[in-house]
Amino acid sequence: MKATREDVAKMAGVSTATVSNVLNDPGKVKKSTADKVLEAVKALDYRPDMIARSMSTKRSMQLGIVLESLANPFFGDIVRGFENAANEKNYFVNICTGFNKLDEYFDNFITRRVDGVFVAAIPYKFNVDKIYNLVQKGIKIVVSGNVCADFRKVSSIEMNHMGAMREIMEYLYKLGHERIAYISGLGKNLAYDLRIKGYLDMVEKLQLPCGEELLIEGKYPYSTGMEDGYQYARQLIDSGKEFTAVICVNDLVALGAMKALKECGIRIPEDVSVIGFDGIEFGKYWEPELTTMSMNKVEFGEKAFEMLYSNMIKGGTSYHEYDMELIVRNSTSQCRR
Repeated sequence: MKATREDVAKMAGVSTATVSNVLNDPGKVKKSTADKVLEAVKALDYRPDMIARSMSTKRSMQLGIVLESLANPFFGDIVRGFENAANEKNYFVNICTGFNKLDEYFDNFITRRVDGVFVAAIPYKFNVDKIYNLVQKGIKIVVSGNVCADFRKVSSIEMNHMGAMREIMEYLYKLGHERIAYISGLGKNLAYDLRIKGYLDMVEKLQLPCGEELLIEGKYPYSTGMEDGYQYARQLIDSGKEFTAVICVNDLVALGAMKALKECGIRIPEDVSVIGFDGIEFGKYWEPELTTMSMNKVEFGEKAFEMLYSNMIKGGTSYHEYDMELIVRNSTSQCRR
């Protein structure tokens, strides 16, 4: 016979209200009491009726994460942090990816009555008005990679890409590099890639003989995988323009670019230094090991959930920005020409 909330309360020696509090928000209940309840839940294999709960609490205890793709392990780590933190608060997380279906996901979130959504897809992949429609329906939103969002309506957690790019440019300049290329692959819209502004600002500040001519913006539908990095680097090489360092929008693009450079007989880092963004594990096991701008991605995902949870419980919106750390490895060195 299926265990009930009353059975759990009886075994734990508490009220049914306490059982509900533990299952809905363990932080409200003394730890020793919560532990008793959770032990009883496990012993009885109690499974609460989520539909009935959502009707009484007006909360579905479901969240959504919208991504372009899980092919980039950068997003996988963020999802892991977000999902772990959400599970601790008894939320079920729907992970949604798909190049051509993002708008459909936003419509489905309304019919499924999710409580909140973390959007980590670049805005040109979907209609931004869709997220504002969710807000009007009472669904809380946290966005990342969307610096043009209306922060009166949605919360935002971002990486300080512009500051990170400035640090990279200073680092390469001190190594003697002046002809520095940047492979964006995201177009020139600063709302989607603030690294470009950091790059161009430093070109001007350091009076470097590069800039727009060594900026690879990519083509629509913009994508930033290893194959793209390979093709972008071939485009740069085939242009015949001189460069001694390449900064890439992410590590996957950097790894693809390194393959193209090697195939063309260009040595890394002896002839050209290469730097990526994100700090994914692949970079440590490439040859040579990739210099990158890194961050704690699991922690980033946890923080995204904390912001979303706070917005759902307390209301309002918030903003948080993460600084990145330069991890120097073997793909960069002193300029030799």
